[in-house]
Amino acid sequence: MFESMVECTMRLVLVLLMGMAVPLAACSQAQQVEVASESSSAKHHEAIQSALVFEPDHVDMGSVKEGEDAVVFIRVRNTGDVMANIVAVETSCGCSVAEPEQRLLMPGAFTRIKVVVDTFAKQGDAKKWVALTDDMGHRSKAWLSLNVQPNPHLKVGDRSIFKGKCAACHYDTARGKVEGPAIYKAVCSMCHGDQAQGATGPSLRHHRHAALLSELIAKGTGSHHMPGFALQQGGPLTDQQITELSEWLSRLDETRFFR
Repeated sequence: MFESMVECTMRLVLVLLMGMAVPLAACSQAQQVEVASESSSAKHHEAIQSALVFEPDHVDMGSVKEGEDAVVFIRVRNTGDVMANIVAVETSCGCSVAEPEQRLLMPGAFTRIKVVVDTFAKQGDAKKWVALTDDMGHRSKAWLSLNVQPNPHLKVGDRSIFKGKCAACHYDTARGKVEGPAIYKAVCSMCHGDQAQGATGPSLRHHRHAALLSELIAKGTGSHHMPGFALQQGGPLTDQQITELSEWLSRLDETRFFR
């Protein structure tokens, strides 16, 4: 009889456990579906692009002499089935200006965006971009490439990369930067490469003399492509920033860069 009671008790416990397992499993499955749904929704949201499409989205603007404006018209088409509105147009830097001929586009309609790139103080291959945002907050981007040739007849006058619309990329970015890597990224990388490997400007690796680097950064080379970056020369860097930058550059090697 005792064994019978034990068996009965075990059966009862088993039934209770099985009953609890059903809602637990159902809850677990529901949570998995919910998480998967949220993940899918997030990926879908990230993948959404504007129905306003650049045609093409990569444009070669060819060669232009330094100091001349490089101009291109890029077509934008509304590939959606509802009316779309261009609410904002941005460019990669202050030297480029973009303006659409019209902002409201019916389905299938297109407009042109005029892009003007000021080539002052640029040399060699340059890359720019223009992006638009529609009234749904979705963005599209087009990439521009051009080759800037030397211009022996260029009149520099009082122009400087630290003034006017160039200041947004070459002057304002230095504010508040106190460490070598941050200062370099703010004012040097666009010409000397993101790893100091050289680009339109020469490589800055393997320069071990901090004092010489400091003087070169402060006073420049005499060219409008590399003016003096010290405040006393009209540049954006304090004496302390120049010291930090030059000492950091003097310690660079092939295996260590930004940390």
